[in-house]
Amino acid sequence: MTAPPRGRGVASALTAVALGVFAVRAVVLAVNALTSPSLGRVEATPGRRRVEATPERRRGRVVALVPARDEARRLPVSLPTLLVQGADRVVVLDDDSSDGTADVAAALGAEVAAGEPLPAGWTGKNWACHQLAALGTADTPDPDGPPDYLLFTDADVVWSPGALDELLALADRRDAALVTVFPRQLTVRGGERLVTPLIDAAVLGLVPTRLTAAPAPVVANGQVMLFRRDAYARVGGHEAVAGELVEDVRLAERVRDAGEPLVVCRGGRGIAVRMYDGYRSSLLGLAKSIPGLHGDRRSVMVAAWLTALICWTVPWLLPPTPAVRLARLCTIADRAVVAALTGRRDPASLAEGLLGPLSPLLVAPAYLRALGGPARWRGRSYP
Repeated sequence: MTAPPRGRGVASALTAVALGVFAVRAVVLAVNALTSPSLGRVEATPGRRRVEATPERRRGRVVALVPARDEARRLPVSLPTLLVQGADRVVVLDDDSSDGTADVAAALGAEVAAGEPLPAGWTGKNWACHQLAALGTADTPDPDGPPDYLLFTDADVVWSPGALDELLALADRRDAALVTVFPRQLTVRGGERLVTPLIDAAVLGLVPTRLTAAPAPVVANGQVMLFRRDAYARVGGHEAVAGELVEDVRLAERVRDAGEPLVVCRGGRGIAVRMYDGYRSSLLGLAKSIPGLHGDRRSVMVAAWLTALICWTVPWLLPPTPAVRLARLCTIADRAVVAALTGRRDPASLAEGLLGPLSPLLVAPAYLRALGGPARWRGRSYP
């Protein structure tokens, strides 16, 4: 039995939408593969405690600034890899932790400062970074004066040998006011693989990261942001985005709007991160950022999710014509290509492409949570 003409027309239209989206994504992925810098001479390895920084000479002095709230479990893995990078200072701000974060950071050899209580109108991370910036630029006995660069990096980021040298060399070569990095995702448990890698899929498949001039959208990642100190001050620093949950993107927009050079790069083998430890935590983290990434408009959030459903899931529910089969292949290949582009080329990561048809369903709880009320993260609630 053949489908009625109207049914065939709807199926053809849905398939055409899916193929059109995948065609655009293929072009954007290719552009990013060719133009987006990727770091790493030696792979960043969780648990590596002693690594040797490369002797390559860097231009400019840098202070590494780490906001930390209940990070006692992660710091022993990540902080040693940062401490050996050769930054002039490494400062950890304990943001009202309850697990001994400050003691762990101090025992590992970092400078540690206690955070002040969170003021109204600020998100926790922005307030912590604002305090860190003040600490990093405060007068010190160092005869060389204040640093040239401020490096904001999260407490779960793992650095490979020489990665900071590469990052600073890239900033110098591009004369960048801001270099922001999307680290390679470290997915240990099966639940993390379901959602976390979709962040890379959204960024690298939708935005040509080399195009930072208006009106092109700007992407950034607060996990690693290297600011030239003077540019950070000119755009107002974290104080200018005090209440933003996607402060990284808003800061990057301010840099762009100020006419300053902005560079987006992939962590590759140089910088890695384990963002979440399971499916539930991945959903909570994604839900926190979804409204800001969609302009705080519910209609845009709903439209984005429905488009993903049409492109990745619906082709598997349609009668198998040649065009539908091609769309089905795209739903699997797209996610595998993103994994390879970000340096996740092990068989398990490439096999995540098989989850492509389920991806819209897997992220649906995050969208529902984002649509339903205030964001909650790290024990704090934000309107």
